[in-house]
Amino acid sequence: MNRRTIIELVKIKITGSITSMLNFMRGREAKGKGFNIGTAIIVGIIVIAFLMMIGFSFGVAMVLGFEMYTQGCLWLFFPMGFLCSAAFALIGTIFAAQSYLFDATDNELLLSMPIKPSYVLLSRMLALYVLNFIYSTIIFLPVGLAYGIFFHYDVVTFIYFIISLLMIPLLVTAVASIFGYLLGLVAHKIPNKNFLTIVFGLGMIAVLLVVGLNLGPIIRTLMDNIHIVANKVFDKSKVLYWYGLAMNSKLKWYERMITGVKYWGILPLMFICLLVSYFSYWFISKKFIKTITRKVVTKKKKYVEKPMKPSNIQLTLIRKEVGYFFSIPAYVMNAGMSTIMSIMLGVGILMRGNLIVEWLPRMFPDASSNLVALAVGSSLALCCTINDVTAPSISLEGKTLWLLKSTPINPMKIFFAKALLAPLVSLPGVIFTAIASAVTLQLTAADILFIFFIPILACLFSGFLGICVNLRIPRFDWSSEITVIKQSLSVIFTLFLSMFFTSIPFVMAIVPAAFLERFSSVWAYGICIIYFFLLVLLEVFYLATDGQKIWKEL
Repeated sequence: MNRRTIIELVKIKITGSITSMLNFMRGREAKGKGFNIGTAIIVGIIVIAFLMMIGFSFGVAMVLGFEMYTQGCLWLFFPMGFLCSAAFALIGTIFAAQSYLFDATDNELLLSMPIKPSYVLLSRMLALYVLNFIYSTIIFLPVGLAYGIFFHYDVVTFIYFIISLLMIPLLVTAVASIFGYLLGLVAHKIPNKNFLTIVFGLGMIAVLLVVGLNLGPIIRTLMDNIHIVANKVFDKSKVLYWYGLAMNSKLKWYERMITGVKYWGILPLMFICLLVSYFSYWFISKKFIKTITRKVVTKKKKYVEKPMKPSNIQLTLIRKEVGYFFSIPAYVMNAGMSTIMSIMLGVGILMRGNLIVEWLPRMFPDASSNLVALAVGSSLALCCTINDVTAPSISLEGKTLWLLKSTPINPMKIFFAKALLAPLVSLPGVIFTAIASAVTLQLTAADILFIFFIPILACLFSGFLGICVNLRIPRFDWSSEITVIKQSLSVIFTLFLSMFFTSIPFVMAIVPAAFLERFSSVWAYGICIIYFFLLVLLEVFYLATDGQKIWKEL
């Protein structure tokens, strides 16, 4: 096997993604070398987010590890960490694997070169391995740190920990690759495949959100039933039990010699990971050419002659954006989470709305009567800021951008069509939560209107912000849509900036409303409405001036 070819392909894939993500110029190389201010900011944001996730994982690992030690089942610590980190990494890449491996835009270019298709596949699987390594490290590295602080490592346990750190992403990559292949195979034969993929993906995201919101009770239940879990693992999976014994540095050397785990305890798990990985690569490599060159056969629609009617340009552009959004499942699942979170907020209000009405006055006895509406409206608006559908919208035009630019359409109409996608996507969640609030909470008509309209204004602000940011830092060198949707700089910037600016007016309104009984609803709602209205005006002014100039230069 030509190792140099594979290494170069992997290097191009990874370095290309990193370079593009840190590139602040409009499709060109950065003028300066090294880090600039923009690069430093984005690296700082990524590092802070990474450290926060590691810190949270470390805290959970410390709590569970201490409980396992006190209940005499410390051997379960590393097997549970292995499974949790593998599950976390799998969730992060399972829906991206299909487009990552098979739907890249450079397929024809690579196949036209004197490179074996198996090399191309292996390079992409290795790049996916690197991504899974990052995801799994967020969970498993804190597990190892917690174990080292509590119980200390011996040489054997430390070596096994390093091996485990490398084995987890290997297993996840294999499973995600098989799933990606099967997903493409099934979707090829099913009508409305995008709809089914979206429904399945959003369902999984909803489950994850429910688990995340109930993580505290889940951990508490796990701690209370740790012996039951240990017995289940012991009965159902001897491989994980052997692995846990092998990782347990509290066992004496002769205890390891008697059980044999010092020498072969981790080997069954290693063998399974390597076997699944090899089978995944071997199986997919046999189908790789057929998969990426497969022509999608669609049923031809019978043309029915109808009188042609002129259509409004703005409405046509909006329909184009909506249609394109729902045509990419990864786009919907990554950029449309605001709708799920908004609906979950509404469900929470329907189920526990009485607690909000009862406890807020107790917590803030001098609060204004509009505090409940402000709290619900701000929470809903913050949920909507997660909607970053416009942040990658210009980048997603890709190589077809010239078609849009060649039309005699005012760029402002294009910007408005893209920006309006944000409130349109969030509208179902906003309506549902507003109705739930009207039914459950003791609100006035003005309160209900505020809960409905302020998230729409926040969505409009976030939508225009995504266009402004994406104009400044577009990314057209992508080989798969998932790269732009999940890894582009404009998405990260838009998400953090919109959440930051959205929180400002609510702090200005909620703080006085919580402590001043006479704080008027006109002032509270006026602060939020005027704030977002002025921000939208500034964004529109920017797009009408500098934005149009940048558009012409793209």
